[in-house]
Amino acid sequence: MTGTQCQAARLRLGWSTRMLASKAGVPWYAVINFDYGTGEVDPDIVAALSRAFRQAGVDLR
Repeated sequence: MTGTQCQAARLRLGWSTRMLASKAGVPWYAVINFDYGTGEVDPDIVAALSRAFRQAGVDLR
């Protein structure tokens, strides 16, 4: 999953960055960093974001 895909899926679901962070169990700023490509994001955070999307019915593999 890329940051652009993450942002598109989040917007498609109507989720804010804080909502996605809450559902994924990650800090909100990690979602922003990944969405916009700023800073490095831990692969475990990307995996948590992917799981949150899959649980909502969106698979970005």
